[in-house]
Amino acid sequence: MKKIEKEPYSRKEFLRTAGSAALFSALGIPFITSCDGSTTDALEGPNGSGNGNAGGDTDGITISGNQVIIDLDSTAGAPLNSSGGWLLIRDAQVLAVNVDGTVIRAFTSVCTHQGCDTSWQFSNSLFTCSCHGSQFNTSGGVVRGPAAQDLEEFNVSKDNSNVTITK
Repeated sequence: MKKIEKEPYSRKEFLRTAGSAALFSALGIPFITSCDGSTTDALEGPNGSGNGNAGGDTDGITISGNQVIIDLDSTAGAPLNSSGGWLLIRDAQVLAVNVDGTVIRAFTSVCTHQGCDTSWQFSNSLFTCSCHGSQFNTSGGVVRGPAAQDLEEFNVSKDNSNVTITK
């Protein structure tokens, strides 16, 4: 049996191969994550991380035209019953938060920096856009950039156990 010998990589070939791998691992994985277009979780919250909604239940949330109706007695709407509870309703591009136990406010989930609306986090009364880290308070105002404009606020009304958000 003959032993086949390969020529060693030149420094140029090694750097090109290693550099490509390093570049893909640094840029490729975040790119794949941010552009995956997944729509399986139409609703997120309330665990503060913006990842999940205690089961993915969207029963109790109705989107009709420019209105979103949330049944606070439903599993999906339950987070808005307590102070600091929040929801990201992806299909409607809406963020909703119970500010103080009685007041519910709603905003666009489209960040004013570069239009990201893929994922949000809420902690210490601040919404954080996961794309570039812009932070907004519970009035929709910019607390930390790079975003320079406040989030658009939507009209919110409450009738018994239903919250209606009008865009």
